[in-house]
Amino acid sequence: MKSKHKTLTFLILAFISLFTCPAQAQYSVIKGDEPRIRAILYHGDNPRALIYYKDQRHHVVDKMRLDEEWYVEQIRRESILFKKSSTQTFAEIYLNPPKRPRNHRDWSFFGHPIALWEATELLAHGFGYQALMHFQAGGAVVPGSHAGNIKSMLRKILPPHHRYAIVGPLLLVLPVQPSGEEWTEVLARMTKCSPGLLTLRYPGLNKAGVIISRGDDIQFILRKISLGGKVPIQFPRDLHFPVYASFRNVPFAQILANTVYLNQCIIIEREEGLEVTPWPRQILQRRPYADYPLLQSLPLEPQAGSGPTPPPVVPEHLLDHPVVYQNMD
Repeated sequence: MKSKHKTLTFLILAFISLFTCPAQAQYSVIKGDEPRIRAILYHGDNPRALIYYKDQRHHVVDKMRLDEEWYVEQIRRESILFKKSSTQTFAEIYLNPPKRPRNHRDWSFFGHPIALWEATELLAHGFGYQALMHFQAGGAVVPGSHAGNIKSMLRKILPPHHRYAIVGPLLLVLPVQPSGEEWTEVLARMTKCSPGLLTLRYPGLNKAGVIISRGDDIQFILRKISLGGKVPIQFPRDLHFPVYASFRNVPFAQILANTVYLNQCIIIEREEGLEVTPWPRQILQRRPYADYPLLQSLPLEPQAGSGPTPPPVVPEHLLDHPVVYQNMD
């Protein structure tokens, strides 16, 4: 009889404690200084994530340190386990995406709205590709898909009126009609360019380099290639567009040719070096006269010119040359 009373008392106390003890929150409370998870590309062999932290974007993998405080211990399907150095504790921060999966399979790509280049770069790195995107491509992407390969994933996440192509180890993304030209014509012109021929005259372009650009101006990128590949490059003073590229350990000749031709420019070999100029059918690009003075980038430091961002736009009536419009007939 006493054992029954003890059992009943224990059950009553357990029932009371169930309602009096506060429930543990499932998601960490963001105080403002924690990393914010924007997207997770998960696969058992190679998970990675896009994180916003201290006004910077970070591509992270397992066992990667953000700074002295935060260390990425493990990337999971819907959360990331961090280690905090100051307290020597673990903190699991959940993704909590707007599109919640009912189950998981194969590769999963979930997250909050991100830019097209952010999604492209994350997918390219996860699947082992270099990446390059046309400067007119763009739009918001809301990751929320499963796929068995990168082609299937791209078909699910690309915005309308965009196309992709995989050329060897390189992933290309561009609009259907960049500057009024069919995307297939742009790719066809790229195939006619032979980066290897550039190395015959400038062997420095055989050197492997790294170009990570998330919107840097084309003139800034050309100067980096000129310096790394030991080649003089000249270009029109008013040539400006953002470059979206991710090349790691790729010869500068391939970086230069692919970046220039995908963005509807061409390379001309001159006696004094290489010239980069817009393709004549790029109707949105103002075309200077042939005798218009070009800027030249030499393989030495310091180099004159604008930095990662283009200079302020100068009104056309202040320029010292007339505007030439393409014949649309």
